[in-house]
Amino acid sequence: MMKWERKFNIRAPLEQAERCLVQWLKEERRALPVAERRRAAGLMARYFYHEEDVTDQLMLSFLRHYSNGNVLDMEDPASVRMEIKSVLDQSQTCASASGRWRMTLLFIVFIMSLAGLIGLDIAGSPINDSEQADLKTLVHEVVAHDPRLSSMKVWDMIKRPLHIRRYADMDRWEYLQSRLMLEKLLQRK
Repeated sequence: MMKWERKFNIRAPLEQAERCLVQWLKEERRALPVAERRRAAGLMARYFYHEEDVTDQLMLSFLRHYSNGNVLDMEDPASVRMEIKSVLDQSQTCASASGRWRMTLLFIVFIMSLAGLIGLDIAGSPINDSEQADLKTLVHEVVAHDPRLSSMKVWDMIKRPLHIRRYADMDRWEYLQSRLMLEKLLQRK
């Protein structure tokens, strides 16, 4: 009676092969596109077609120990087995949490590097007119606070450590250094 049931239930071997394949993929933490999974299940059902009383354990054992091969001859069980192996080899491991963290970290490093390069470019650009006017105002305030200093002397104190000839040649970093230096001179008195 069991033989007749098996012969008339055409989908049973395919369903069994698919069920075992899904379980194996979960165990191995692998993924296979639906079309490839159905193809592998069909090949497995064909491979075990002539076997009597194929159990899930037998199919899972096969999946766990599949071997090499490339040529497909549907009448040769070994060829079918090898084709099943090649299809299963196309499965991919599921992305792990550490892989996602690694990608996130790389993205953050990339963004920070990009921001740093943009910041260096901005910092290396010459100062604008309002920053130049700001420096002139600070120099006049320093001279007003200390009558012993002249504008020329204050400008010389600023330009000499920076190795520049004109304040218009300053970049943003040098502007910030000069501003700090002038503010210290103002606080001194």
